[in-house]
Amino acid sequence: MDTFFDAAKSVLDRAKAKYGTAKALADASGVDPANISRWTRGKRSPKLEDIAPIFDVMQAKIVLPDEEDPARDICFVDARAVPAGANQPPPEVEDYLAVPLVEEVGAGPGLIPQGELLSWFLVYRHQDAIRYRRDLIAVRIGKRSTSMLPILHPGDVVLVDRQDRDVMTPGRIMLVMDPDGAGMIKRVAVEEVKSERDWRIVFYSDNVANHPPIVYSLREDFLGDWDRAVVGRAIRAWSDISGM
Repeated sequence: MDTFFDAAKSVLDRAKAKYGTAKALADASGVDPANISRWTRGKRSPKLEDIAPIFDVMQAKIVLPDEEDPARDICFVDARAVPAGANQPPPEVEDYLAVPLVEEVGAGPGLIPQGELLSWFLVYRHQDAIRYRRDLIAVRIGKRSTSMLPILHPGDVVLVDRQDRDVMTPGRIMLVMDPDGAGMIKRVAVEEVKSERDWRIVFYSDNVANHPPIVYSLREDFLGDWDRAVVGRAIRAWSDISGM
């Protein structure tokens, strides 16, 4: 969205297409039909307070990004449909989330440092793996990273839920960090070492022949802080199969 006016025009266009006429849209929203006509023809720019009822009937909203919540609500501006969807209703804004996409290495648990953000990855929020989740980050597997073959390939995009850090079930695929803060996608197993008041953490790969397990001490390597070791759980992945 370049400006508020671009977003307002997009919402107006979708509202006009849905209700058919300015009068029908005016009846549904309570907005003066003369204003609707002026706005849609570009004769006048709407004020937020005047156009807000149309945003309400279209269930559209303007949202400022939450620093603790990297996924963003989005606004489609002249969303372009592929030929197969040319005659279908336009996508609903509320059905999608824009998730920050970062490289595997350096993908930490806090806010994404400026310069590490590659792009925004659009996800359909009603998929079973994604429904009710929001604190998400997308991670692109490195070009030379083969540790999770055959399940994950270089260049794959993995969606991670930062609120799900439960490692008590062994074998879950997680976004983890080494003691230097470099991100990795690994399976995780943990074992309590009661005699030392510590936990043994094992990061291991599916391609175990070429990537042996890595063993850490929670107390010594991560200062006893789980958040330094585990970023979140991988819940979905996308692969490029065009060359297969």
